[in-house]
Amino acid sequence: MDPACLRHEAIRRMYNHYRVNRMMVKARHIVREIFEHYMQAPQCLPDDWRGRAETAGGPAQRARLIADYIAGMTDRYALAEHSKLFDPYVRT
Repeated sequence: MDPACLRHEAIRRMYNHYRVNRMMVKARHIVREIFEHYMQAPQCLPDDWRGRAETAGGPAQRARLIADYIAGMTDRYALAEHSKLFDPYVRT
């Protein structure tokens, strides 16, 4: 089979699969909510990150710092953090 056809078929069947697309939408939603929450309430960040976020030079610097913090999260940690921030039944 032609490698180009194989690649196209893999993309069509796997990467564009509806389950993969659903997960991507969910992941974007979770990351966006965490980011927006920390931008509005940097006091909810861990101590070492909070100090840096509160003294950031402006909104752009704060956004970069928060984005770096979120980028360092594993998937499991991001899901747990999202639950702690937004689920009233989860203890922090």
